[in-house]
Amino acid sequence: MGQRNMKTFLSIIGIAAALVMATVSAAMNFAFLSSLGKTEMEGQMLGAASAAADLLKCLLPFFIAWAWREQRFVAALSGTAVFILFAGFSLLSAIGFASSNRDAVVQNRSAMDESFARADQEYQRKIAALAALPTRRPATVLAEELRAAQQNRLWSRSKDCTEATEAQSRAFCDSYFRLRGEQAAAEEAVRLEVSISALQAELASLKTQGAGQARDAQVMVLSNLFGLPEERLRLVLIVAVALVVELGSSLGLYLAAGPRMGAITVSDPDMSQREEPRPVGDIEAFVLAMLRPAQNGQASISELSSAYRQWCARNQLEAIEDRQFGDRFRELAKAIQLPQSGGKFVGIGLAPGSC
Repeated sequence: MGQRNMKTFLSIIGIAAALVMATVSAAMNFAFLSSLGKTEMEGQMLGAASAAADLLKCLLPFFIAWAWREQRFVAALSGTAVFILFAGFSLLSAIGFASSNRDAVVQNRSAMDESFARADQEYQRKIAALAALPTRRPATVLAEELRAAQQNRLWSRSKDCTEATEAQSRAFCDSYFRLRGEQAAAEEAVRLEVSISALQAELASLKTQGAGQARDAQVMVLSNLFGLPEERLRLVLIVAVALVVELGSSLGLYLAAGPRMGAITVSDPDMSQREEPRPVGDIEAFVLAMLRPAQNGQASISELSSAYRQWCARNQLEAIEDRQFGDRFRELAKAIQLPQSGGKFVGIGLAPGSC
């Protein structure tokens, strides 16, 4: 009993897994074929047709097996041809879906690598620009010194350092413009530091998304392991993924549920009855074998019918229905002029051991 329960449990798991595979295969085919339509409606039509063909493909192994078991070989061979056609079509659609999906991932990582390279190049340029700036004090300190210089009497005498004709004014204005230059460098440094911080955050985000890493790590590892070109390995992996999905969706359901359904078919009682029909019990033979003349004897139709069924069972014969037995026995009694009284036939009795 434990082993039977385990088989049932595993069969249920297998059927559930096969249904998942069939659903995934139908969804892949729908997604790929629907993308080939010129319009949205045409795409939906192509996708629906491909999904329906994929689901029918899962059921065809059952139909083929049943036709073969019933010796309908033409139907079995036709179903096999249709199964091969549907499976091949579904495999091509799955390969197309897997290829476009994997290529999209590789192209996305390639675009991220390009963005990472540009951001890193800009980051390095701004780091170098920041390092090239002269030594400077904070911009706020320099702003205060400039405001203090503008309060000096030489500032107004030189007309805001536009007419510095005296030596003292020229020296003052030279110091003022050096402060202005130092302030500009400080402001540029602040701008560069803000830009560098933003680039650092962008580079960190791109790294988190996979930039700077292998575009297809699985292909790279296998290429290094077997020494094969990456493009060929990528093609092999795309076909392998499609094969796994299609084999699971094509044969998974039949392998999980087929043996149990086949056992039920073999044990069909109607088949055994058609193969070994039993002969029908003859009423005249029953009368000769089981009835005897008896002066005071009498028997009703129900008693005779019961005896007839027992006689058929002992002789492995097929008994006719009670109503049919009654009609035929009355015809026989009328033919031999057997008297009847009170619903019973008079002058007959059942042979000993008949009941």
